[in-house]
Amino acid sequence: MFRNYFIVFFVFLFNHVLSQHVDIPWPEVKDSSNLVDTHSKAVQYQAKGIFKFDEIGVGIRNDFPGARLNDVSLINDSTLQVLIRPENFPINISPWYAFKIWSENPDIFYIRFNYEQGMHRYSPKLSSDGLVWEQIHSENVLISNNDSSAFFRVHVTPDTLWFSAQELMCTDYIRQWENELLQKPFVNDHLIGHSTNGRQLKALTMAAGHDKNLLIILSRQHPPELTGFMEMMRFVETLAGDKRIAKRFRKKFEVIIMPLMNPDGVENGHWRHNAGGVDLNRDWRYFNQPETFALRKFVLQEIKKRHLEIRYAIDFHSTQTDIFYTPDPSTLASGTGITNSWVQAINKKYPNNQFSPEPSGVEGQFSKNWFLHELKTEAITYEVGDSTDRDVIQKRGETSAIKLMRILLKKYR
Repeated sequence: MFRNYFIVFFVFLFNHVLSQHVDIPWPEVKDSSNLVDTHSKAVQYQAKGIFKFDEIGVGIRNDFPGARLNDVSLINDSTLQVLIRPENFPINISPWYAFKIWSENPDIFYIRFNYEQGMHRYSPKLSSDGLVWEQIHSENVLISNNDSSAFFRVHVTPDTLWFSAQELMCTDYIRQWENELLQKPFVNDHLIGHSTNGRQLKALTMAAGHDKNLLIILSRQHPPELTGFMEMMRFVETLAGDKRIAKRFRKKFEVIIMPLMNPDGVENGHWRHNAGGVDLNRDWRYFNQPETFALRKFVLQEIKKRHLEIRYAIDFHSTQTDIFYTPDPSTLASGTGITNSWVQAINKKYPNNQFSPEPSGVEGQFSKNWFLHELKTEAITYEVGDSTDRDVIQKRGETSAIKLMRILLKKYR
């Protein structure tokens, strides 16, 4: 217990006293909306526990990793109202929720969601064990996308029902996935720092040769964005796989992977922010948060120590549809343009699940713009739709990895 308090205190001291000014050749900001204050702000933590309604024999709990449920009230003997509140405000309107519910007697119950400072986004996923998930049937979605509320019908039994915005994949799940990758001799892990709450920040590296090319992959800056994380996992598994092209790629490229940028946000069921109350994908200009600061430091150290040449970077996210937020072509050095070739190759393979490429500006404090300004490399934000079919995510994640490996191997022979 003392060790945990010491780590949190050390991280706090680092954040507020010992952090250094970061001087990056960022362009002059013309649009003030692109200049975001990323100093830490207060967050509101949930009261964790069990809510029991003995009069109807129903219990609800939020005392597990990834849960989000701030309060529950009984409207009548068949209707419960749950309050979902963000960690702080202002915040992107992406309300996350996750809780468990059970009833002494099997029955149909109605659950009304009340989102504070938010609107309904995620259609519920249901599970009996927290591992296998199914989306709630459309006939049980009674009201949705109605300003700040939503209304659902569920069959509740004495067996616990998991009720979540998306599939739950928290730190233990991610570490298990990492450990499976670490069984391969060319994969290593690195403790690069600690989060605001003192959780470990771990990066993976993958390489089987001595060439100096580098690919960087990020994920889970925003806690609820599971579909992007799922596609990232399959993408990385393909890079680490046994296909001939993957073996060739690992001899020519080193890969740095940061699967879990925001462990505090994931564990605490945050809508968007880290424990510092900040959107990490707005902290790539000043690096005020320990998560972005640690990754930047690690990447720069690896590049310097191993004389690496960064060739491309990908930041996996989720949104309502499948999108590639691409660099503005006018900002790219002569001879680049990997993204256009890549997205065309993916879309040709998946004509019914195409990515819409959307060029974006260079002022926003996003990861892809940091890669552009400080590391002088092309990078994208790889957005996967909230409701994209999970089988498509698995297959397309593999395809996109193969297509990118081919493009990069051809370009950097």
